[in-house]
Amino acid sequence: MSARLIRSARSERSARFSAGRKPYAASIALAGVLAFTAACGSGKDVALPTSAPTSDPATPSSSTSESSAAPSSSSAAPTTTTTTTTTTTPKATGGPARPPAPPVGAPGAGTVPAPGSVGFRGDAAALKVIDGPGNAPAGTKWNAGQLQVVANELVLDGVSVKGGITFQGGGTLTIRNSIVEGNRSSQSAVLGLKGHLDISDSTLRWKAGDTPGNTWGNGAVHGDSTMTLRRNDISGTPDGIQNGPGRSLIEQNWIHDLARIGSYPNNTHNDGIQSYGGPDLIIRNNRIDIEGPDGVAYDGTHQNGAVFVQPGGGGASNLQVVGNFLAGGGYIMRLEGPISGAVVTDNKFGPTTGGWGEVLVEKNVGITAWSNNVADSGKAVNKPS
Repeated sequence: MSARLIRSARSERSARFSAGRKPYAASIALAGVLAFTAACGSGKDVALPTSAPTSDPATPSSSTSESSAAPSSSSAAPTTTTTTTTTTTPKATGGPARPPAPPVGAPGAGTVPAPGSVGFRGDAAALKVIDGPGNAPAGTKWNAGQLQVVANELVLDGVSVKGGITFQGGGTLTIRNSIVEGNRSSQSAVLGLKGHLDISDSTLRWKAGDTPGNTWGNGAVHGDSTMTLRRNDISGTPDGIQNGPGRSLIEQNWIHDLARIGSYPNNTHNDGIQSYGGPDLIIRNNRIDIEGPDGVAYDGTHQNGAVFVQPGGGGASNLQVVGNFLAGGGYIMRLEGPISGAVVTDNKFGPTTGGWGEVLVEKNVGITAWSNNVADSGKAVNKPS
């Protein structure tokens, strides 16, 4: 059993992005970051944007607490308008857009969300449904079961999209207070080919029973876009989030109940968050639980890691993994080099049943700060030597 997980992670990922996925997923080339060619898009390779919006530049606090409050039954009423706009929220000169205020009942700043306390929590019947060409908003087109966003800037607020979303614009796609349900016609719930994805207080999931196949490996949020992802409920796909370029903020999301499909060697390799490197990726105050329903961290086949960082040739720098609850995986957190300037603090790890431990750090990983990381037993998880 150990040989399956300890074998080169790169060979596992090569299998994951094999030719068998091409009919239903993007073709992926690793060159430090990912370049995606959407099967349903223009057919041209899309390079990583050089002027993507920056993520939250603030340094996270050195302490955090896990929220134990029960989910609130109240939330702000969702709006039901879909607008195409040249800007999202007003931007300060030289900085990212100021995020909207969290909805009523959202977890407090600096806390890990309790299960069920994030995502869309209003009345789903009040959402505006987008499920075909007849109700696709301006700046988009409905293409065989998915919504293609061709506008550079688009805000989707208070909608229920019955199919995946592919963002092809060079600006920002903003999704808030919404539900997006990917399906067999989609590559992910939200696939960003370039630009920036700003998604908050939304539920991103996969249509039950509509999986493309055993070697499907996409995340619910996936691609070469930079990302700001706050307070989302993410489930139903093999990976929760796959991030190509870095320069992103992933904060207070609940990632859970990933799709474990197939049997060895034709099976999914599940990760809560998988990063392919780049600078300034912040993973902060998330609840990432990829255990099986029986509470087993690793079932011998499927779960790889709650957080898996596997840079390409360009490496990763200034990675922050701070204040998260992490559970599931042969190793719950896996860091491969080259990485420089990593900060790993204030994380709580779940049990390692069936697996090998909390952390695997491979060669060429430079860690600047490591403190207050705690195992399920309450003992300190020491910095790997």
